[in-house]
Amino acid sequence: MNVRTKPAPRSYHSSLRDAQAAQTRERLLLAAKQFLETEDLEKLTLRKLAELADVSAPTVYAHFPTMEALHQAFFFWLKPHIGTDNLAVPGLSDFVDMPHRVFSHYQRQGRLLRNLLSTPSWDRLRADDWQAKEEGWTAPISAALPDLTPAQARRAAIALSAFSTGNVWRWLIDITGCSEAEAEQIAEWATAAL
Repeated sequence: MNVRTKPAPRSYHSSLRDAQAAQTRERLLLAAKQFLETEDLEKLTLRKLAELADVSAPTVYAHFPTMEALHQAFFFWLKPHIGTDNLAVPGLSDFVDMPHRVFSHYQRQGRLLRNLLSTPSWDRLRADDWQAKEEGWTAPISAALPDLTPAQARRAAIALSAFSTGNVWRWLIDITGCSEAEAEQIAEWATAAL
């Protein structure tokens, strides 16, 4: 008996197709950013994104099969656009400067961040991001203060990093009415006190 088998699909790689896909992805993420500067994250759908980017819905689904995939991609895409992706965690003595280093980035993207900061999906992404960054914050504290237990160093890292977050920036500016300079100074005082 002669059994026919299906031939293996040919692998095909096209640098032109890869470049076009990257351009389309960038176009989609830029359209999402523009929308989210004025609208809430919950109002953005994949079909709405297709309309905003002037592409077909299947094109959007090829890049982002779910809203969660879009949120995750947007989160990591946004970090370099805000300017916070490559900020190295300083040594313990320089932690006090972190609010100064990040608050101006937050201010430049204020409307967008305000629309994202209090959403459940954004909170999940930031929690996952913290898990990835926690050791980077804990290591300088452990090195500078070797008498701390690992749990104490972790708690210190959480406390110190909190004053460099978008949530604290937003709370100081939007809730307490601080100016940008006051918000930065308060966050620096709190970091220094810790």
